[in-house]
Amino acid sequence: MDADDEFEVKRFDHEGWSVRICLTKLAEDGFVAGYADLSQGQSQQCRIALAGQQHNQAAAIIVLEEEARAFIAEREGRNQAE
Repeated sequence: MDADDEFEVKRFDHEGWSVRICLTKLAEDGFVAGYADLSQGQSQQCRIALAGQQHNQAAAIIVLEEEARAFIAEREGRNQAE
Protein backbone atom coordinates (compact mmCIF):
# COMPACT_ATOMS: atom_id res chain seq x y z
CA MET A 1 0.00 0.00 0.00
CA ASP A 2 1.34 3.40 -1.02
CA ALA A 3 1.70 5.89 1.84
CA ASP A 4 -0.58 8.33 -0.02
CA ASP A 5 -3.37 5.78 -0.64
CA GLU A 6 -5.26 6.96 2.42
CA PHE A 7 -5.45 10.48 0.93
CA GLU A 8 -6.60 9.47 -2.56
CA VAL A 9 -10.10 10.72 -3.42
CA LYS A 10 -10.17 10.37 -7.21
CA ARG A 11 -8.26 8.71 -10.03
CA PHE A 12 -8.85 9.06 -13.77
CA ASP A 13 -7.12 8.68 -17.14
CA HIS A 14 -6.93 11.49 -19.68
CA GLU A 15 -5.15 11.57 -23.06
CA GLY A 16 -2.86 8.68 -22.10
CA TRP A 17 -2.04 10.14 -18.68
CA SER A 18 -3.06 8.82 -15.27
CA VAL A 19 -4.17 11.40 -12.72
CA ARG A 20 -4.44 10.73 -9.01
CA ILE A 21 -6.01 13.35 -6.76
CA CYS A 22 -5.22 13.33 -3.04
CA LEU A 23 -6.55 15.58 -0.29
CA THR A 24 -4.09 15.75 2.57
CA LYS A 25 -5.71 18.09 5.07
CA LEU A 26 -9.32 18.43 6.00
CA ALA A 27 -9.41 20.95 8.84
CA GLU A 28 -12.34 21.67 11.10
CA ASP A 29 -12.56 25.18 9.68
CA GLY A 30 -13.17 23.67 6.23
CA PHE A 31 -9.69 24.33 4.82
CA VAL A 32 -8.66 21.64 2.35
CA ALA A 33 -5.12 20.98 1.07
CA GLY A 34 -4.17 18.53 -1.65
CA TYR A 35 -2.42 17.69 -4.88
CA ALA A 36 -2.72 15.81 -8.17
CA ASP A 37 -0.01 13.45 -9.37
CA LEU A 38 0.22 13.09 -13.16
CA SER A 39 1.91 10.02 -14.65
CA GLN A 40 2.60 8.48 -18.02
CA GLY A 41 3.05 4.75 -17.76
CA GLN A 42 4.91 4.08 -14.52
CA SER A 43 6.69 7.43 -14.54
CA GLN A 44 5.39 10.37 -12.49
CA GLN A 45 5.77 13.51 -14.59
CA CYS A 46 4.23 16.26 -12.49
CA ARG A 47 2.63 17.12 -9.15
CA ILE A 48 0.13 19.97 -9.02
CA ALA A 49 -0.60 21.38 -5.57
CA LEU A 50 -3.58 23.47 -4.54
CA ALA A 51 -2.41 27.06 -4.56
CA GLY A 52 -5.49 28.67 -3.06
CA GLN A 53 -7.56 27.85 -0.04
CA GLN A 54 -10.52 25.63 -0.77
CA HIS A 55 -13.36 25.34 1.70
CA ASN A 56 -14.71 21.95 0.74
CA GLN A 57 -13.61 18.67 -0.76
CA ALA A 58 -15.72 18.95 -3.90
CA ALA A 59 -14.26 22.35 -4.83
CA ALA A 60 -10.72 21.14 -4.20
CA ILE A 61 -11.23 18.08 -6.41
CA ILE A 62 -12.69 20.21 -9.22
CA VAL A 63 -9.77 22.66 -9.11
CA LEU A 64 -7.17 19.88 -9.17
CA GLU A 65 -8.95 18.00 -11.97
CA GLU A 66 -9.18 21.16 -14.11
CA GLU A 67 -5.52 22.02 -13.49
CA ALA A 68 -4.45 18.46 -14.39
CA ARG A 69 -6.44 18.50 -17.63
CA ALA A 70 -5.01 21.94 -18.55
CA PHE A 71 -1.44 20.75 -17.88
CA ILE A 72 -1.96 17.66 -20.04
CA ALA A 73 -3.48 19.71 -22.87
CA GLU A 74 -0.56 22.13 -22.79
CA ARG A 75 2.02 19.33 -22.68
CA GLU A 76 0.35 17.38 -25.48
CA GLY A 77 0.08 20.55 -27.60
CA ARG A 78 3.76 21.21 -27.11
CA ASN A 79 4.66 17.62 -28.04
CA GLN A 80 2.61 17.81 -31.25
CA ALA A 81 4.30 21.08 -32.23
CA GLU A 82 7.78 19.50 -32.04
